[in-house]
Amino acid sequence: MSNEFFEQTVINLTRKGAEDRVRLLKNLHKKVLPSQLERIQKNDKSVLKEMFMPKWVSWELLRAWADNFKRPGKGKQCILCDEKKENGIDFNERFICESCFVRLKQLE
Repeated sequence: MSNEFFEQTVINLTRKGAEDRVRLLKNLHKKVLPSQLERIQKNDKSVLKEMFMPKWVSWELLRAWADNFKRPGKGKQCILCDEKKENGIDFNERFICESCFVRLKQLE
């Protein structure tokens, strides 16, 4: 439910033409520290006092974003080998790990 809420908010803001708000939501990962992300995921509302967020960003919206956000470097699920790897590429919004990518390149 939470990811749907976040995505629906982005869609609604896009329809309304609020490009600055959409940009802020899509770049939240640049504004939120890893320690703040963990506290948001643990439902610690005191983190809001430390953050510089506009008033229109609600706690529910932050929680929806944080519950589904994975920080780069922790590893992503490869669509070919189904293992979590840190190095690779995103291709058509799908992650391919480095070893699978090398194997694909060798097939050419």
